[in-house]
Amino acid sequence: MEIKRPKNFFGEDIPLTVFISEEQLHNKDCIKVYGRYFEDTGIFNVFPAELSDKGEYLGDVLPEGSLPSVECFCGVITNDGIEFYWSGEKIVTESYGLYQSIFSRNKGILETDVMKKKCAVIIGCGSVGSLVAMELARAGVEKYVLCDADTLEYHNVCRHQCGIEDVGDLKVNALKRKILNINPKASIKTFGGIIQNIPKDILDEMCVPFETIFVGCGDNRTADVYANKIAIYFDAAFISIGFWERAYAGEIFYHLPHKNMPCYKCALGSGDLSGRVEANHHVYSNQENVESVKFEPGISVDINFITSIGIKLIIDILNSTNEEYIPRLLNNLKQYTLICNTSDPAIGGEMVEIFSYPLQVTTSLVVGFGKECDGKCNFELEGK
Repeated sequence: MEIKRPKNFFGEDIPLTVFISEEQLHNKDCIKVYGRYFEDTGIFNVFPAELSDKGEYLGDVLPEGSLPSVECFCGVITNDGIEFYWSGEKIVTESYGLYQSIFSRNKGILETDVMKKKCAVIIGCGSVGSLVAMELARAGVEKYVLCDADTLEYHNVCRHQCGIEDVGDLKVNALKRKILNINPKASIKTFGGIIQNIPKDILDEMCVPFETIFVGCGDNRTADVYANKIAIYFDAAFISIGFWERAYAGEIFYHLPHKNMPCYKCALGSGDLSGRVEANHHVYSNQENVESVKFEPGISVDINFITSIGIKLIIDILNSTNEEYIPRLLNNLKQYTLICNTSDPAIGGEMVEIFSYPLQVTTSLVVGFGKECDGKCNFELEGK
Protein backbone atom coordinates (compact mmCIF):
# COMPACT_ATOMS: atom_id res chain seq x y z
CA MET A 1 0.00 0.00 0.00
CA GLU A 2 1.11 3.58 -0.64
CA ILE A 3 2.26 5.35 2.54
CA LYS A 4 2.51 9.11 2.91
CA ARG A 5 4.69 9.93 5.87
CA PRO A 6 3.36 12.77 8.06
CA LYS A 7 5.51 15.78 8.83
CA ASN A 8 5.56 18.14 11.81
CA PHE A 9 5.39 21.94 11.85
CA PHE A 10 9.04 22.24 10.79
CA GLY A 11 8.67 19.84 7.89
CA GLU A 12 10.44 17.00 9.68
CA ASP A 13 9.27 13.40 9.37
CA ILE A 14 7.07 12.21 12.24
CA PRO A 15 8.24 8.78 13.49
CA LEU A 16 6.08 5.92 12.30
CA THR A 17 4.58 3.59 14.91
CA VAL A 18 2.93 0.16 14.87
CA PHE A 19 0.18 -0.77 17.34
CA ILE A 20 -0.14 -4.54 17.68
CA SER A 21 -1.40 -6.99 20.31
CA GLU A 22 1.07 -9.05 22.33
CA GLU A 23 -0.51 -12.20 20.95
CA GLN A 24 0.12 -11.19 17.34
CA LEU A 25 3.52 -9.73 18.04
CA HIS A 26 4.75 -13.17 19.12
CA ASN A 27 2.87 -15.20 16.51
CA LYS A 28 5.64 -16.74 14.40
CA ASP A 29 3.06 -18.26 12.06
CA CYS A 30 1.89 -14.82 10.95
CA ILE A 31 2.58 -14.17 7.25
CA LYS A 32 0.42 -11.11 6.52
CA VAL A 33 -0.92 -8.24 8.64
CA TYR A 34 -4.15 -6.35 8.15
CA GLY A 35 -5.42 -3.15 9.70
CA ARG A 36 -5.34 0.54 8.94
CA TYR A 37 -2.70 3.21 8.42
CA PHE A 38 -3.51 6.72 9.62
CA GLU A 39 -1.62 9.32 7.63
CA ASP A 40 -2.28 12.15 10.09
CA THR A 41 -0.54 10.31 12.95
CA GLY A 42 1.82 7.93 11.19
CA ILE A 43 0.31 4.97 13.05
CA PHE A 44 -0.20 1.47 11.66
CA ASN A 45 -2.99 -0.12 13.65
CA VAL A 46 -2.66 -3.87 13.14
CA PHE A 47 -6.10 -5.36 13.79
CA PRO A 48 -6.50 -8.39 16.07
CA ALA A 49 -6.69 -11.65 14.13
CA GLU A 50 -10.43 -11.87 14.81
CA LEU A 51 -10.96 -8.60 12.89
CA SER A 52 -8.38 -9.05 10.14
CA ASP A 53 -11.12 -9.31 7.50
CA LYS A 54 -12.19 -5.76 8.43
CA GLY A 55 -8.77 -4.28 7.76
CA GLU A 56 -6.75 -3.33 4.74
CA TYR A 57 -3.73 -5.38 3.72
CA LEU A 58 -0.71 -3.62 5.25
CA GLY A 59 2.16 -5.92 4.33
CA ASP A 60 3.89 -9.29 4.68
CA VAL A 61 5.70 -10.79 7.65
CA LEU A 62 9.00 -12.31 6.45
CA PRO A 63 10.75 -15.36 7.92
CA GLU A 64 13.46 -14.99 10.54
CA GLY A 65 16.77 -13.81 9.05
CA SER A 66 15.15 -12.09 6.04
CA LEU A 67 16.18 -8.64 4.91
CA PRO A 68 13.33 -6.11 5.19
CA SER A 69 11.89 -4.70 2.01
CA VAL A 70 13.16 -1.25 1.02
CA GLU A 71 9.99 -0.51 -0.93
CA CYS A 72 7.10 -1.05 1.48
CA PHE A 73 5.84 -1.82 4.98
CA CYS A 74 6.75 -5.27 6.28
CA GLY A 75 7.60 -7.29 9.35
CA VAL A 76 10.49 -9.66 10.06
CA ILE A 77 10.22 -12.48 12.61
CA THR A 78 12.90 -12.46 15.36
CA ASN A 79 13.49 -14.33 18.61
CA ASP A 80 11.67 -11.56 20.49
CA GLY A 81 8.68 -11.30 18.16
CA ILE A 82 8.13 -9.30 14.99
CA GLU A 83 10.11 -6.20 14.02
CA PHE A 84 8.44 -3.81 11.60
CA TYR A 85 10.00 -1.75 8.84
CA TRP A 86 8.97 0.86 6.32
CA SER A 87 11.20 1.34 3.26
CA GLY A 88 13.93 -0.63 5.07
CA GLU A 89 13.81 1.62 8.16
CA LYS A 90 12.95 -0.01 11.48
CA ILE A 91 9.96 1.67 13.08
CA VAL A 92 8.65 1.84 16.64
CA THR A 93 6.40 -1.02 17.79
CA GLU A 94 3.99 -0.60 20.69
CA SER A 95 2.34 -3.80 21.85
CA TYR A 96 -0.60 -4.19 24.21
CA GLY A 97 -2.61 -6.82 26.01
CA LEU A 98 -5.87 -6.66 24.07
CA TYR A 99 -8.36 -7.31 26.87
CA GLN A 100 -6.40 -5.45 29.55
CA SER A 101 -5.92 -2.36 27.39
CA ILE A 102 -9.52 -2.13 26.21
CA PHE A 103 -10.98 -2.34 29.71
CA SER A 104 -8.19 -0.64 31.69
CA ARG A 105 -10.34 2.46 32.36
CA ASN A 106 -12.91 0.26 34.14
CA LYS A 107 -10.39 -0.97 36.71
CA GLY A 108 -11.41 -0.33 40.30
CA ILE A 109 -15.04 0.13 39.24
CA LEU A 110 -15.75 -3.01 37.24
CA GLU A 111 -13.34 -5.91 37.60
CA THR A 112 -12.68 -7.37 34.16
CA ASP A 113 -12.11 -10.89 35.47
CA VAL A 114 -15.63 -10.79 36.93
CA MET A 115 -17.38 -9.18 33.97
CA LYS A 116 -15.87 -11.45 31.30
CA LYS A 117 -17.65 -14.45 32.90
CA LYS A 118 -21.08 -12.85 32.56
CA CYS A 119 -23.64 -13.58 29.84
CA ALA A 120 -26.37 -11.30 28.50
CA VAL A 121 -29.32 -12.72 26.57
CA ILE A 122 -30.72 -9.72 24.72
CA ILE A 123 -34.27 -10.12 23.44
CA GLY A 124 -34.88 -7.41 20.86
CA CYS A 125 -31.86 -5.81 19.16
CA GLY A 126 -33.38 -2.49 18.12
CA SER A 127 -32.65 0.94 19.56
CA VAL A 128 -32.87 -0.32 23.14
CA GLY A 129 -31.17 -3.69 22.77
CA SER A 130 -28.34 -2.32 20.64
CA LEU A 131 -27.47 0.31 23.27
CA VAL A 132 -27.64 -2.30 26.04
CA ALA A 133 -25.30 -4.60 24.09
CA MET A 134 -22.78 -1.88 23.31
CA GLU A 135 -22.58 -0.63 26.89
CA LEU A 136 -22.26 -4.16 28.29
CA ALA A 137 -19.49 -4.82 25.77
CA ARG A 138 -17.70 -1.71 27.03
CA ALA A 139 -18.25 -2.91 30.60
CA GLY A 140 -16.44 -6.16 29.80
CA VAL A 141 -19.27 -8.69 29.41
CA GLU A 142 -17.94 -11.38 27.10
CA LYS A 143 -20.86 -13.74 26.36
CA TYR A 144 -24.01 -12.81 24.42
CA VAL A 145 -27.11 -14.36 22.96
CA LEU A 146 -28.80 -11.93 20.54
CA CYS A 147 -32.42 -12.63 19.65
CA ASP A 148 -34.42 -10.62 17.09
CA ALA A 149 -36.29 -11.48 13.90
CA ASP A 150 -36.08 -8.01 12.33
CA THR A 151 -33.92 -6.55 9.60
CA LEU A 152 -32.18 -3.20 10.04
CA GLU A 153 -33.85 -0.60 7.82
CA TYR A 154 -33.14 3.04 7.04
CA HIS A 155 -35.76 4.35 9.46
CA ASN A 156 -33.89 2.55 12.28
CA VAL A 157 -30.61 4.36 11.74
CA CYS A 158 -31.46 7.57 13.63
CA ARG A 159 -31.80 5.62 16.89
CA HIS A 160 -29.83 2.40 16.44
CA GLN A 161 -26.19 1.82 17.37
CA CYS A 162 -25.61 0.36 13.90
CA GLY A 163 -25.57 2.49 10.78
CA ILE A 164 -26.16 2.74 7.03
CA GLU A 165 -23.48 0.15 6.26
CA ASP A 166 -25.56 -2.41 8.17
CA VAL A 167 -28.94 -1.72 6.55
CA GLY A 168 -30.42 -4.84 4.99
CA ASP A 169 -28.85 -7.30 7.42
CA LEU A 170 -30.53 -8.93 10.41
CA LYS A 171 -30.20 -6.73 13.47
CA VAL A 172 -28.57 -9.58 15.37
CA ASN A 173 -25.82 -9.89 12.74
CA ALA A 174 -25.18 -6.15 12.60
CA LEU A 175 -25.04 -5.90 16.37
CA LYS A 176 -22.70 -8.86 16.62
CA ARG A 177 -20.21 -7.02 14.41
CA LYS A 178 -20.40 -3.94 16.64
CA ILE A 179 -19.75 -5.95 19.80
CA LEU A 180 -16.76 -7.70 18.22
CA ASN A 181 -15.37 -4.32 17.19
CA ILE A 182 -15.16 -3.49 20.91
CA ASN A 183 -14.11 -6.92 22.17
CA PRO A 184 -12.92 -9.35 19.47
CA LYS A 185 -12.78 -12.10 22.10
CA ALA A 186 -16.51 -11.95 22.79
CA SER A 187 -18.50 -15.16 22.35
CA ILE A 188 -21.78 -14.41 20.56
CA LYS A 189 -24.69 -16.60 19.48
CA THR A 190 -27.41 -15.10 17.27
CA PHE A 191 -30.98 -16.18 16.62
CA GLY A 192 -33.07 -14.48 13.93
CA GLY A 193 -36.45 -15.16 15.51
CA ILE A 194 -38.63 -14.53 18.56
CA ILE A 195 -37.68 -15.63 22.06
CA GLN A 196 -40.46 -18.24 22.16
CA ASN A 197 -38.71 -20.15 19.35
CA ILE A 198 -35.07 -19.89 20.38
CA PRO A 199 -33.36 -23.31 20.32
CA LYS A 200 -32.76 -24.61 23.82
CA ASP A 201 -29.25 -25.83 22.95
CA ILE A 202 -28.11 -22.24 22.33
CA LEU A 203 -29.13 -21.23 25.84
CA ASP A 204 -27.80 -24.46 27.36
CA GLU A 205 -24.39 -23.65 25.91
CA MET A 206 -24.27 -19.98 26.90
CA CYS A 207 -26.24 -19.54 30.15
CA VAL A 208 -24.40 -20.01 33.44
CA PRO A 209 -26.57 -20.01 36.61
CA PHE A 210 -26.37 -16.73 38.55
CA GLU A 211 -23.93 -15.31 35.96
CA THR A 212 -26.54 -14.60 33.27
CA ILE A 213 -29.17 -11.92 32.72
CA PHE A 214 -32.02 -11.95 30.21
CA VAL A 215 -32.79 -8.45 28.95
CA GLY A 216 -36.22 -7.77 27.45
CA CYS A 217 -35.84 -4.96 24.92
CA GLY A 218 -38.76 -5.73 22.61
CA ASP A 219 -42.02 -3.87 22.14
CA ASN A 220 -44.49 -6.19 23.82
CA ARG A 221 -45.21 -7.72 27.20
CA THR A 222 -45.74 -11.28 25.96
CA ALA A 223 -42.09 -11.60 24.96
CA ASP A 224 -41.07 -10.39 28.41
CA VAL A 225 -43.30 -12.97 30.11
CA TYR A 226 -41.63 -15.73 28.11
CA ALA A 227 -38.14 -14.31 28.65
CA ASN A 228 -38.60 -14.08 32.42
CA LYS A 229 -39.92 -17.66 32.55
CA ILE A 230 -36.94 -18.94 30.56
CA ALA A 231 -34.56 -16.92 32.77
CA ILE A 232 -36.02 -18.61 35.86
CA TYR A 233 -35.36 -22.01 34.27
CA PHE A 234 -31.67 -21.10 33.94
CA ASP A 235 -31.38 -19.52 37.44
CA ALA A 236 -30.75 -16.23 35.65
CA ALA A 237 -31.84 -12.68 36.38
CA PHE A 238 -34.30 -10.86 34.12
CA ILE A 239 -34.84 -7.19 33.36
CA SER A 240 -37.27 -5.47 31.02
CA ILE A 241 -36.80 -1.99 29.58
CA GLY A 242 -39.99 -0.71 27.97
CA PHE A 243 -41.47 2.57 26.76
CA TRP A 244 -44.71 4.48 26.75
CA GLU A 245 -46.05 6.51 23.82
CA ARG A 246 -43.41 8.53 21.99
CA ALA A 247 -40.89 7.54 24.69
CA TYR A 248 -42.09 10.39 26.93
CA ALA A 249 -41.78 7.83 29.74
CA GLY A 250 -40.58 4.30 30.28
CA GLU A 251 -40.66 1.43 32.73
CA ILE A 252 -38.02 -0.91 34.08
CA PHE A 253 -38.81 -4.20 35.80
CA TYR A 254 -36.34 -6.74 37.15
CA HIS A 255 -36.55 -10.21 38.69
CA LEU A 256 -33.79 -11.98 40.59
CA PRO A 257 -33.82 -15.77 40.93
CA HIS A 258 -34.61 -17.36 44.30
CA LYS A 259 -35.41 -14.03 45.99
CA ASN A 260 -39.16 -14.72 46.26
CA MET A 261 -39.95 -11.84 43.92
CA PRO A 262 -43.00 -11.54 41.64
CA CYS A 263 -42.07 -12.43 38.07
CA TYR A 264 -43.02 -10.30 35.07
CA LYS A 265 -46.22 -12.27 34.42
CA CYS A 266 -47.53 -11.53 37.93
CA ALA A 267 -46.48 -7.91 37.87
CA LEU A 268 -47.26 -6.69 34.37
CA GLY A 269 -47.79 -9.50 31.88
CA SER A 270 -50.86 -10.72 30.03
CA GLY A 271 -52.32 -14.05 31.13
CA ASP A 272 -52.99 -15.18 27.55
CA LEU A 273 -49.59 -16.12 26.20
CA SER A 274 -50.98 -17.57 22.99
CA GLY A 275 -52.96 -14.50 22.02
CA ARG A 276 -51.88 -11.78 19.65
CA VAL A 277 -49.88 -8.98 21.19
CA GLU A 278 -52.06 -5.96 21.80
CA ALA A 279 -51.10 -2.31 21.81
CA ASN A 280 -50.18 -1.17 25.30
CA HIS A 281 -48.02 1.37 27.06
CA HIS A 282 -45.02 -0.90 26.68
CA VAL A 283 -44.65 0.13 23.04
CA TYR A 284 -43.76 3.68 22.19
CA SER A 285 -46.46 4.15 19.57
CA ASN A 286 -49.90 5.62 20.10
CA GLN A 287 -51.59 3.82 17.21
CA GLU A 288 -54.27 1.29 18.07
CA ASN A 289 -53.60 -1.02 15.14
CA VAL A 290 -50.14 -2.45 15.82
CA GLU A 291 -50.09 -4.14 12.40
CA SER A 292 -50.04 -0.72 10.73
CA VAL A 293 -47.12 0.60 12.76
CA LYS A 294 -44.04 0.88 10.54
CA PHE A 295 -41.90 2.61 13.16
CA GLU A 296 -42.11 3.73 16.78
CA PRO A 297 -42.12 7.50 17.30
CA GLY A 298 -39.55 8.54 19.87
CA ILE A 299 -36.18 10.28 19.59
CA SER A 300 -32.90 8.64 20.45
CA VAL A 301 -31.99 10.87 23.39
CA ASP A 302 -35.26 10.04 25.17
CA ILE A 303 -34.87 6.32 24.55
CA ASN A 304 -31.23 6.36 25.62
CA PHE A 305 -31.87 8.20 28.89
CA ILE A 306 -34.28 5.55 30.13
CA THR A 307 -32.23 2.71 28.68
CA SER A 308 -29.10 3.97 30.47
CA ILE A 309 -30.85 3.63 33.83
CA GLY A 310 -31.72 0.05 32.89
CA ILE A 311 -28.09 -0.61 31.93
CA LYS A 312 -26.87 0.65 35.31
CA LEU A 313 -29.25 -1.80 36.97
CA ILE A 314 -28.02 -4.61 34.73
CA ILE A 315 -24.42 -3.97 35.75
CA ASP A 316 -25.46 -3.86 39.42
CA ILE A 317 -27.32 -7.17 39.06
CA LEU A 318 -24.43 -8.87 37.26
CA ASN A 319 -22.15 -7.82 40.12
CA SER A 320 -24.56 -8.64 42.94
CA THR A 321 -22.52 -11.70 43.96
CA ASN A 322 -19.30 -9.64 44.13
CA GLU A 323 -18.91 -8.52 47.76
CA GLU A 324 -16.47 -5.76 46.83
CA TYR A 325 -18.78 -4.13 44.29
CA ILE A 326 -20.74 -1.02 45.32
CA PRO A 327 -24.17 -0.93 43.58
CA ARG A 328 -25.13 2.29 41.80
CA LEU A 329 -28.92 1.87 41.76
CA LEU A 330 -30.00 -1.61 42.83
CA ASN A 331 -30.28 -0.73 46.52
CA ASN A 332 -32.31 2.40 45.80
CA LEU A 333 -34.78 1.46 43.08
CA LYS A 334 -37.72 -0.88 43.53
CA GLN A 335 -38.44 -3.91 41.40
CA TYR A 336 -40.64 -1.75 39.17
CA THR A 337 -39.51 1.74 38.23
CA LEU A 338 -41.04 4.45 36.08
CA ILE A 339 -38.91 7.14 34.45
CA CYS A 340 -40.20 10.19 32.61
CA ASN A 341 -38.50 12.32 30.00
CA THR A 342 -41.08 15.08 30.27
CA SER A 343 -44.08 15.98 32.40
CA ASP A 344 -45.61 18.23 29.74
CA PRO A 345 -49.18 17.10 28.79
CA ALA A 346 -48.66 18.49 25.29
CA ILE A 347 -46.28 15.59 24.71
CA GLY A 348 -47.49 12.82 26.95
CA GLY A 349 -51.17 13.63 27.42
CA GLU A 350 -53.07 13.12 30.67
CA MET A 351 -50.85 10.22 31.77
CA VAL A 352 -47.98 12.60 32.55
CA GLU A 353 -49.93 13.79 35.58
CA ILE A 354 -48.47 10.89 37.55
CA PHE A 355 -45.04 12.57 37.29
CA SER A 356 -44.18 15.62 39.40
CA TYR A 357 -41.28 16.88 37.31
CA PRO A 358 -39.25 16.04 34.18
CA LEU A 359 -36.65 13.27 34.46
CA GLN A 360 -38.37 11.88 37.55
CA VAL A 361 -37.37 8.34 38.59
CA THR A 362 -39.81 6.61 40.93
CA THR A 363 -38.53 4.85 44.04
CA SER A 364 -41.70 3.70 45.80
CA LEU A 365 -43.82 1.64 43.36
CA VAL A 366 -44.52 -1.91 44.49
CA VAL A 367 -45.68 -4.89 42.42
CA GLY A 368 -47.19 -8.06 43.87
CA PHE A 369 -47.79 -11.71 43.10
CA GLY A 370 -50.76 -12.80 41.02
CA LYS A 371 -53.79 -14.43 42.65
CA GLU A 372 -52.78 -17.85 41.40
CA CYS A 373 -49.29 -17.61 42.89
CA ASP A 374 -50.31 -17.43 46.57
CA GLY A 375 -47.28 -15.35 47.54
CA LYS A 376 -44.72 -17.45 45.67
CA CYS A 377 -43.59 -17.44 42.05
CA ASN A 378 -45.20 -20.45 40.35
CA PHE A 379 -42.52 -20.49 37.66
CA GLU A 380 -39.82 -20.92 40.30
CA LEU A 381 -41.85 -23.60 42.05
CA GLU A 382 -42.16 -25.48 38.76
CA GLY A 383 -38.39 -25.55 38.46
CA LYS A 384 -37.85 -27.22 41.84
